Formats: sequence, C-alpha cells, structure tokens
Amino acid sequence: MKTNIYVLMVGVDKNRKGGMWSVAENYILSNTYNERVNLTYIATSTGGTIIRRVFKMLKGIIQVYYTLKTKKVDVVHIHMAEKGSVYRKGIVIRMARRAGKKVVVQMHAGPIMSWYKSLDVKHQRRVKKIFDNCDLMLVLGEYWRNEIKQLISDSKIRVLYNGVVIQKSNEYSLNNKNILFLGMVTRRKGAFDLIDAIKKIDTEIDSDIRVVFGGIDGNNELEKYSEKLGLSSRIIFKGWIGEEEKRQCYKNAMICALPSYFEGLSMTIIEAMSYGVPVVTTNISTMREIVGDDYNLINPGDVDSLADSLLYLIKNESNRQAISSYLYDRANKNFGLEHNIEKTIEYYKEVISI
Repeated sequence: MKTNIYVLMVGVDKNRKGGMWSVAENYILSNTYNERVNLTYIATSTGGTIIRRVFKMLKGIIQVYYTLKTKKVDVVHIHMAEKGSVYRKGIVIRMARRAGKKVVVQMHAGPIMSWYKSLDVKHQRRVKKIFDNCDLMLVLGEYWRNEIKQLISDSKIRVLYNGVVIQKSNEYSLNNKNILFLGMVTRRKGAFDLIDAIKKIDTEIDSDIRVVFGGIDGNNELEKYSEKLGLSSRIIFKGWIGEEEKRQCYKNAMICALPSYFEGLSMTIIEAMSYGVPVVTTNISTMREIVGDDYNLINPGDVDSLADSLLYLIKNESNRQAISSYLYDRANKNFGLEHNIEKTIEYYKEVISI
C-alpha cells in the first residue's frame, strides 16, 4: 500500500564496499519499501582517491541542498558511521533542520563510542550537537543503545537490526564439509584463532573437511601461518568474493565460524542463520541478541573453547540439525528484510506523527 511518505536518503555509493552500502542497497532495491515510500537516494561518500572522495562529497551536498529546496521531503534518512562520516552527515543534518525536515540517523558504526572518547572536548561537543539535532537515532541493537545513550537522549534511540533476505526454506545439508569464515582475514576477526583451533583438532576430524576463508588476507599472512602449522591441505583461501559465490559458500557450509573480537552487528552470522548454517562465534556486543540467550558462545581469544565447539558440532549431526532449525527460524522471525523495512517505516511514521 502506497503511503505519502517522501524520504531523502543519504549514504554511500556502491564503490564503498561494506555494510553501509549493503543496507542502503536493500532499501533501494526493495519493492516492498518502494511501494510504501517515495525515495530519493543521494550518496555523499565514495571510494578511490582523495580528490574523487572530496568531489563526491561536494556534489552530494549540492544535490541534497537542491532536493530539500525543490522536492517534497518528509524525512531525511541518513546512514552514518564514525570519524569523517559524522562530520559529513552533520552538514546534511544541519541543512535538513534549516529546511524544517525530520531527521532519522541510522548508525552503522560499532566503535562510535571509543572514537568519541578519543576526541578532545571541543570536538566531543561538536559531535554531541550533531547527534542532538536528529529526531531519531537507529542503532544496531540493545547493546549499542546502552552505549549511545551517553551521547543522546534515550527517548530518541530506537533499535533497528539489519535485515537480510531469508531463504524460502532451510536447505541445510548434513553432508556439507566446509567450515566457513567470511570477513576481513585479520586477528581482530579471530582468523588466526580459528587456524589455531583447527590445528588442535586436525587429527580428530575427517581429512575431507575444509576451512574456507572468504575475505582479504593482507600480505597472505594467514596463508603463511597455516603453511607453518602444516595445514595447507586443510585450508582454502578465496580472497574477496562476490554475492553469488558468497551464497554458494553458505549453501556448502557445515559450520560458519567467526571468533571475532569486535562486531557492530555481524551480517556474516545473520546471513549464515538465514541459510540454516550452525554458527560458532564470540560473546561480544550484539552476538547474544542475534543468536538468543541460550546459545553457546565463546570468549574472544579462547582457542580451546573454539576448538571444542567446532569438534562438538562436527561430531554430532543431530545437534547440528537441531541448531540449524533453531537459527533459521530465529533469523526468519527477527532479521528478515521485510521485518526490517516494516520497522523502518514505523519509525518514519513516528517522527512525522502519522
């Protein structure tokens, strides 16, 4: 059903690979969203050289100004991260306010508070003023709500989990042999911990089980490390993978492992759940909100528990199947794209009081 909500959305363009563009693209491409909302999308950030990024910002700011002056706009929906993103979008917020528009900020940055605390008092005041000028701030979970309310009134904060396309049915197969890691192949993501855990259980698992890394391994550090541990035949490094190959990786995964030390809201874990893939991950930030209170999580850096969790799932097919069903159902209930869009439109209606 078409509504009369006119939204100016401001974010990044497709050259900025990552979660912010993925979320924005979901809105841009969603039939459900565009049937309910009249959307204008403007990018103020891109990838590439400094000159290209500055040009994109200036061009985007001009487009925002023109749109606010010439088009009907009820809500300005701004995708924001930390650092320069706050200041760039602060300009947009100020413009929207002067034009009398409602402002909804969707905060994507996990480390926003650590960045804020690193600033001097002058810049902290500037950031706080930017945040105070929004009508609602959408955060990635209750964990982040408790963090961000140090900067903005709790009455302005709402939780909006990122949404993913849920598979029509749970097609998880117990015949799958891959342990999947998706993300930047770094120590912060727990990639080296995963290699150490595999080394611990290498002689206890079938020789045809492979660990697949999809992500950039800077200077091939992890590949060299796996060779040093004698695991070259066990490990597959795919590098950065596209959407279609990523879907195939989930379909072929026995387990998705992400022993990360930091996450804002892990799209890897949510996507794995949407394919019914059992996950092994850490008890950090919003992970508990994603998988549920009773799900077994490990502490970051606890290689022994990581190895034990992987071995348990590998050896227990019935438990893998039960966990698969549980996670798929949870993803379907809480993290479907349609649910995300409905919540977003609810927040639009809240700020414009309809």
